[in-house]
Amino acid sequence: MIVYEATRGEFTDDVFSNAIEARILDSFRQRLGHSTGHSEVESWKNSMVYMNNALMGAGIPADAGVAIEYRIPQTAKRVDFILTGLDRALV
Repeated sequence: MIVYEATRGEFTDDVFSNAIEARILDSFRQRLGHSTGHSEVESWKNSMVYMNNALMGAGIPADAGVAIEYRIPQTAKRVDFILTGLDRALV
């Protein structure tokens, strides 16, 4: 299950509007049925700015997919950040 999903453009808007951690937390509560600690929310707030800068600096298109906090089935583990999209040669 993915907690937060958006396009790279929507992700950038959420980061620039200082709403990214609230959006992830709201979705986290809704999809996983519980909350998380203050330190994890602060981590999202800080690290997503850096992730956004890396994506923009790498020229990742605005329509690429961003997924945050993918819960690995049948485990309690989560993948922090996933980037999806198609190579131009495949489109």
